[in-house]
Amino acid sequence: MLSYLFGLSGFMKKLVFLFLLFLFGSAFALSSTEVTNFFKSESHYLDADQSFSETPFFVKHDGKSYWVVVLISERTPTGFVAVFGDRKEVVETDSINRNLFKTGYVVYSVSSYMTSQQWIFSNSNKGKFDTLSKILSSEVPFKLNSIKESTTDSEIRSKVDVMLSMLALMSAKAEEIEIGFDNVISLELNYVNNPETEDTEKLKKEYKGVIYLLDEFEDLKLDYSLGVFELKKAISESALDATEKQQFLALANEPQQLSSIDSIFSLAEDASQRIEEIYSSANSKVSGWVENIDLMVQRNSAFDEIYSEDKGFYSKTKNYFWNLNDAHTYITNEENSSLWKEQSRVSSIKKNFSEAEKAFEQKNYQKAVSSAQKAKNDAIAIVAGGFYDNSELPIDPATLIIALVVLLALLLLFNNRKKFFSSKEEVSEFKFQE
Repeated sequence: MLSYLFGLSGFMKKLVFLFLLFLFGSAFALSSTEVTNFFKSESHYLDADQSFSETPFFVKHDGKSYWVVVLISERTPTGFVAVFGDRKEVVETDSINRNLFKTGYVVYSVSSYMTSQQWIFSNSNKGKFDTLSKILSSEVPFKLNSIKESTTDSEIRSKVDVMLSMLALMSAKAEEIEIGFDNVISLELNYVNNPETEDTEKLKKEYKGVIYLLDEFEDLKLDYSLGVFELKKAISESALDATEKQQFLALANEPQQLSSIDSIFSLAEDASQRIEEIYSSANSKVSGWVENIDLMVQRNSAFDEIYSEDKGFYSKTKNYFWNLNDAHTYITNEENSSLWKEQSRVSSIKKNFSEAEKAFEQKNYQKAVSSAQKAKNDAIAIVAGGFYDNSELPIDPATLIIALVVLLALLLLFNNRKKFFSSKEEVSEFKFQE
């Protein structure tokens, strides 16, 4: 394999290297399911009743990947938490979280708007301006030029020239809008499916750019509508005969496609407000979301201190108790509590453990950790002191299993003792007969 790689050209080596980088990079990345399970059952960063989206966003920031989980209440984002893309570890760096959470909020909000028929940035609206650009640059000028070429009326010809100039501007602006729609739709789709923090402000800029172009086009449209009115007035007041007037008035009409985009302008105003709300909310709330991570980390630490496995504690309690909760339950059990030599410590562990659980429920996690550590010290001292009557502590499960295996082996040996321990006489007699 190595000899094959060395024989490749420089270009092919780069391709193979990129492929291997992609292959192994993907192999070590967490899946969205693993991230969901991490917060659902493998850790305790979130309150038990905290709802969150089970479809986290895979966000890139400064060349690194992260999973961003949206905390929700009645479909409204109330916070965020992120883990590294390749390991189950909560991101605690404020500057990174600030970028990730803002992007997460924008992605979540834009995703919900994209499915609405009222969202302006659609291929349908893009198509309307594509069609309009073509009509305004060919069909409508042709009709106006027909008027100009069919009359010598200087006022009519002058107004037609003005309108032709307007059409050139409108056609160019419609084409610019069509391109703007295409850029936004492409960036928006890529941003939602493969979000990168650096695209968050870029998307806003593209949104605003298209809305600004629409505002400009609306002004041009109003000017053109006024031009149509003045041209028709000049035709009506001219010395043309009735038949010509009727023909010219029909040719001077606004194209139906120009009237059909009126609804887009109201959608643009609505989109502008929504975009402003999205980014304003993200900017005003992101500091609170970032600060909340510290509380989540404290919660997880407090839970672990009280209920999770602690190898150091297990060792210090003579390999009897893996966690504080189990130790407290056994030590304070009604049958055992009065038998311990360290009675003052028994009272102390009851008090400290109770304070730890109460502080945890009240979200005073620092106090919960402090009280739990005191309770652990109590448990260690109690186990070291033992019982008054030298009663045995609960047998470690591993020790119990080993003892049962040894006992079973001894019983098996005893029941088959004749087979394994025959007399010498029987053996020699057997050999003699042979």
